[in-house]
Amino acid sequence: MPDSPHTVSALRSLISVRFPERRRRPHGSVSASVGPLDGALGGGLPAGRLTELVSAAPSSGGQTVVASLLASTQAARQRIALVDGADAFVPGAVHGDLLRHLVWVRCQGPEQAFAAADILVRDGNYAVVILDLRGCAERVLRRTPSCVWYRMQRAAEGGSVAVLVQTVFPLVPAVPCRLVLEAPLCLDDADMEREQVAARLAVRTERSPVPAFGEMTG
Repeated sequence: MPDSPHTVSALRSLISVRFPERRRRPHGSVSASVGPLDGALGGGLPAGRLTELVSAAPSSGGQTVVASLLASTQAARQRIALVDGADAFVPGAVHGDLLRHLVWVRCQGPEQAFAAADILVRDGNYAVVILDLRGCAERVLRRTPSCVWYRMQRAAEGGSVAVLVQTVFPLVPAVPCRLVLEAPLCLDDADMEREQVAARLAVRTERSPVPAFGEMTG
């Protein structure tokens, strides 16, 4: 996604052309096909809400969660969007068939990523919107005005889209649920199938230590 003042309007136009009809789904949850994660959330990612997934340790399973969501949404005939804040997603790491229902927005920083995520969450054509901020500069992310998160919370609220925010440290203020991947995968996991690796992920539920809206910059 090139750095241009026209990129947001271009994305909006692309969405309207590719998906001209808004498709609302009943509220509920979207299974990630990751047992520990789905169990911690009571069945899956809740629609109409933000969920934060913190990869507290390197190689702790964040990419496995993305791949599992691609598989589960494809099996359910749902669309999924990935807003890639640091342009770090590697399509070759997943089976090509799992990319057909994916809208991948490649960004050059948090500002573009927030703008793109806002459009996609409001669009209503997706079961899941992943906002991946891993790889973005921590000093920039910590300066995110609270109004940006408030706007995204309001955009998701009452809708049919489950929003997953991926970070490497607790970031989202007043998030309904924060899950932490704190144990790195071991070398033996490389020889396992994705489903087996997903079942072994160590997921911890954490209360938000991040200040609520109004207590952060902005």
